[in-house]
Amino acid sequence: MAQVYVGTFREVQIPVPFGVIRGKWYGPTNVRPILFIHGYNDNSGSYDRLLPLLPTAGSYLAIDLPGHGLSSWMPSGTVYHLTDATICIRRIMKIYGWSKVSLVGHSLGAMMCYIFIGLYPDKVDLFVALDALQPSYPGEFYKQLAFHLERSIEYDDTKGKKPSGFTYDKMLSRVRYSAGTTIPKELCHHLLERNIRESSVLPGTFHYTFDSRTKYLDISGWSRETNLETARANKCPVLVIKATESFYYGDEDEFKRLLDEMGKNNPLTRLEAIDGNHYVHLIEAESVASVIGKFLIDCKRFDEIVVGKL
Repeated sequence: MAQVYVGTFREVQIPVPFGVIRGKWYGPTNVRPILFIHGYNDNSGSYDRLLPLLPTAGSYLAIDLPGHGLSSWMPSGTVYHLTDATICIRRIMKIYGWSKVSLVGHSLGAMMCYIFIGLYPDKVDLFVALDALQPSYPGEFYKQLAFHLERSIEYDDTKGKKPSGFTYDKMLSRVRYSAGTTIPKELCHHLLERNIRESSVLPGTFHYTFDSRTKYLDISGWSRETNLETARANKCPVLVIKATESFYYGDEDEFKRLLDEMGKNNPLTRLEAIDGNHYVHLIEAESVASVIGKFLIDCKRFDEIVVGKL
């Protein structure tokens, strides 16, 4: 069995025009890391149990997206977009001098990585999608987008007002039953640690640190045709891990067609089912790490050492 890092990581701050992107870097810093993108309103803590179990030959960087966890918020008056991760990935690549990037995304993070592949297919050398794949084109599109924009404006206008306080147990209950799943109580702290802070005005209570505007993304721009174009443009190996107790995010038939198309371009592309729910990478970390580790070895991901600019 491979050795593990036993949870050791280096907290990093990556400068961006609006502040910093924070993240956790596991493993040697002279090796180009695999970049991990979290899901909807989560943070890099989502990967706390998974990353220490991956092969020690590699290096792994999990970031907090803008407005999430410990990363800076986007400027007032702006709206969060599905392409936010793309801009972050490109900036990180330029700062560290990477010509290629290896991507892992969970849920919304997987959809964001899929978009990155569509925009920069020649810059991705492998992709792991955890319980999601393509961005979907929602019904009643204009109505939903209008609602998201209005809520984003509303939160902008109330920023700076006295925050509401919640007990820790209330915060824990909210995260435990998120995304239609149940997360074991003893694991919830991995998601809470970077997303809440104790209130300075209401002692004994807590408030969220993430930007509420992140709950209402601008979701425009991705159709079935665009998703298919991305699948056909992709050349890198793709691993999709599907939780058996989770539903498909987006259309199931489209999901299978896109995976088939990507498989035509790279024979290492595969779909793996793992028992568990939408947070399978957190709850069943050992099983997920085993599948990802084998995929990385099959892709010969650890054959190349890339020195980064720190």
